[in-house]
Amino acid sequence: MAPTTLDECIQLLEQHGSQAKLIAGGQSFVPLLKLRMTDTSIVIDINRIIELQEFGEKNISQKRILRLGALTKHKTLATHPLVVSKYPILSDAAKFIGDVQVRNRGTIGGSLVHADPAADLPVPILVLDSTLRIVSREGERTVSADDFFLGIMMTVVEQNEILVNIDIPAPLPGTGAAYYKCCAVYGDFAIISVGASVTMTDDSCDSSRIYVGGVYPSPQRAVQTEAFLQGKAITDDILQQAADILADEIPVETDMRATAEYRRILLKEHGFKVLSKAIKRAKEDNI
Repeated sequence: MAPTTLDECIQLLEQHGSQAKLIAGGQSFVPLLKLRMTDTSIVIDINRIIELQEFGEKNISQKRILRLGALTKHKTLATHPLVVSKYPILSDAAKFIGDVQVRNRGTIGGSLVHADPAADLPVPILVLDSTLRIVSREGERTVSADDFFLGIMMTVVEQNEILVNIDIPAPLPGTGAAYYKCCAVYGDFAIISVGASVTMTDDSCDSSRIYVGGVYPSPQRAVQTEAFLQGKAITDDILQQAADILADEIPVETDMRATAEYRRILLKEHGFKVLSKAIKRAKEDNI
């Protein structure tokens, strides 16, 4: 089945219930089928739905936002001049996803709804304080990124709903954001990933948002690290202290990819790198 409108897609979801599965790029769904981790008799191809293809900046309620339709490709996030210049944390993350074939086919909507704890895009979506619009037969609702992820491969999207778009507020002046992950080989899932946004006035940190992925059922916010940075004049010593706090406050586990001890070491190293890069971008924006 390949609906061409959002209404038609929603009708199909209502008609077929739990047997219906949506497919866009198939970079998450098809591997699950191959591994026998899911099963379905009805596949709904959503690639022809125009409402899911929106991309670009616009004004909503007198606020500037970047709207990403659920079908926005990873390649677009990695290479589009608007994203690279104004929302570079998205480009940072998308460049890490899989290989060229995966980036050409995979979509942001598919990645977010799949909600793999070690995926790349959830962290920047959280760092950027995004909102996500979800539609069903009953109407539509808007959910903050903070409330979207519930656990391992679990989100607030119900069986009869579809994620339509993600809205990202335009960054404030003097804001920089960055993302980095550590993985066994390039393009693999994260052992840890760190994303940060920092708003600066001169050399002082006004505010920050910091999230860590790959270490827990869903990305974790580093509230203690954010509180430590607020109002401080930023130096390398302050950033190292912040990275130490980050490594201590984020819950980490031992699994097949890494030990908890190794993850804490990585958090100290890459937390420092990401914060440094975000602050560098913030200062460049102030010039």
